[in-house]
Amino acid sequence: MRPLSLLCLWALLMALPAVADPPPSAIPFKQKISNMVQSTGLRGKCGIYIKVVKTGRVLYNENGSTPMIPASNLKVLTTAAALDAFGPEHRFETELRGPEPGSGGIIAGHLYLVGSGDPSFCEPYNTPATEPFRFFVRQLRKAGVKGVVGDVVADDSAFDREFRGRGWFERYLLDDYAAGVAALSVNANLVELIITPGKILTNPSSASIRFENKLKPGDYSEVYVTREDGSDLVSVSGVIAPGAVVHRTITVDNPALFSAGVFARLLEKGGISHTGSFRLIDRTVESPRVGKLKVYARFKSPPLIELASQVNRESDNLFAQHLFKSLGWRHGGHGSATSGEAAVVAFMRKNGIDTSGLKMVDGCGLSTLDRVSPRQMVEVLGAMWQHEYAQQFIDSLPSGGQGTLAYRLSGLAVRAKTGTLKGHSGLSGYVVSAYGQTIAFSVLVNEVEGTWSAVDLEDRVVQAIAGWRDPL
Repeated sequence: MRPLSLLCLWALLMALPAVADPPPSAIPFKQKISNMVQSTGLRGKCGIYIKVVKTGRVLYNENGSTPMIPASNLKVLTTAAALDAFGPEHRFETELRGPEPGSGGIIAGHLYLVGSGDPSFCEPYNTPATEPFRFFVRQLRKAGVKGVVGDVVADDSAFDREFRGRGWFERYLLDDYAAGVAALSVNANLVELIITPGKILTNPSSASIRFENKLKPGDYSEVYVTREDGSDLVSVSGVIAPGAVVHRTITVDNPALFSAGVFARLLEKGGISHTGSFRLIDRTVESPRVGKLKVYARFKSPPLIELASQVNRESDNLFAQHLFKSLGWRHGGHGSATSGEAAVVAFMRKNGIDTSGLKMVDGCGLSTLDRVSPRQMVEVLGAMWQHEYAQQFIDSLPSGGQGTLAYRLSGLAVRAKTGTLKGHSGLSGYVVSAYGQTIAFSVLVNEVEGTWSAVDLEDRVVQAIAGWRDPL
């Protein structure tokens, strides 16, 4: 190949598009944000990255490439990668499989609940939350099944059995926002205890929940509920007054086993005899055989975009974890935090985003081990702004006055994801300036005494962008 002459090289360079100089207003804008940060007196770590999405011009960068604790801002990465991988109309399927019924409508063998990570077996998506399992029972009866001589088996092979995220604090154990995740879930993996002086009931009813009743009678009610991590043995202690009814809601330890226990109870209530137990699948021996069994029923989730909107607008950790591990399942053949992270990394690299320092041990941001930089947040937002599913993704984020922004930024053209952990806060999203430009931003604040000062800074940054009347 002949080398380019100087004349040809000069002509080639002249043909390249020129990089536009920043408009005059960019300098005072940068100074305004800088003054704003200094005036807050924040004593923690602060990272801010702001960019015009159409031109790619960076307007402000303070610690933009520093990996930080994102809290629920991490859900932006999870939902973006999920939409890219599955598409907005994808539906997760849960199947009921088993042998053909024999004489008298008896299934002589095990029934398998085959999960693929549908988180929507809960209200308001299904009322009651157990409706999908009730549907399965009805379908069995339509097929002429009158009894099952075998086990109800939870096939949770799609995901690993690390139900809770790494780095989740022990104090989260029984809290609804930190429920564990498996390929089979029901009632958001929560169980309500209905406690009376005579007995303890559960809703939904599941054969997997066991009780240690240490209650004593008294003139008042003061009831305590505990369980150890790794166990569904629930200890109920304290005192309870005559005629009292006390309600408590806690997480379950093993969501898939809980699901199998719920379905086993519903079989009996639905008029189908069941002489067997309930258990998890033996993945080595049984998993290869399940695909050859008869499909008695199939239940589909709402479209993925509805699930992603639940994640972003309501900051739903359970739904986020389901999408994260489903990404891992799609990407690496097995749903785990490791494969989920690999799927997000692959999505980012496909879009030319540097993943240095990124760390995702969960997909919801509940762990303080997670790390992402403000720049990475903004680059993902930029990639999704140009994506074929751009509008669906943008609409999944809450606007001012909506969802987790219910009491913030009302009246502004903003779509953004909040994030809050003790000592950490963040806000990342899009805002349209008064001039009409769409600006992507990320403000992450770590290690502060209280998060109100961080929230105030986040809102002031967004308000400053929204009110800017000159081109940036």
